[in-house]
Amino acid sequence: MQQDTFKYGIVVGRFQHIHIGHEKLIDIGLNICSKLLVFITVSDKGENEKNPYTYEYRKSLLEIIYNDEIKNGKMIIAPMNDVTILDTSWGEEVLNEAKTILGEYPSCIIYGKDKNILKCFPKEMVDNLTEVIVDRNSLKISATEMRKLLLENNEKEWQKNANPKIYNKYNELKNKLEKFYCKKF
Repeated sequence: MQQDTFKYGIVVGRFQHIHIGHEKLIDIGLNICSKLLVFITVSDKGENEKNPYTYEYRKSLLEIIYNDEIKNGKMIIAPMNDVTILDTSWGEEVLNEAKTILGEYPSCIIYGKDKNILKCFPKEMVDNLTEVIVDRNSLKISATEMRKLLLENNEKEWQKNANPKIYNKYNELKNKLEKFYCKKF
């Protein structure tokens, strides 16, 4: 696909914590969009076993990996309320917040293949929105698995699925995660 096919694109994720699968979504967005807005969802329940890292911390990891893209204005990172009920009100909130930040609605959304994601966006709002669906099975990793590798202290396997730019964050990620667990997975 030709670079910068779309003016504005969005990616929405929890990024608990970022791994090569997340990067694949972001990298696709950066390759096909003039500007990519990456929403990091924020839970109203605060940090817990499923969401152990704060918004600020997750944002800092993305800033390490995508420093150049952020500096040159190609990528923007912003918070977004996490989905509590999978319905169109959340999707409408995502698209309206994107419009507030970008000045217009995005022309593209990139996400991992999920049969329920289509329920999130009102049909009338996505008629002119191109959906780029990336097969989640193309990379056999999830944030849950990344957290499990941290708790098992399996740094070698963890590194296979993490960006080298955050290798030095291994112990920090592990320590932040361990405070939520009395036992391992």
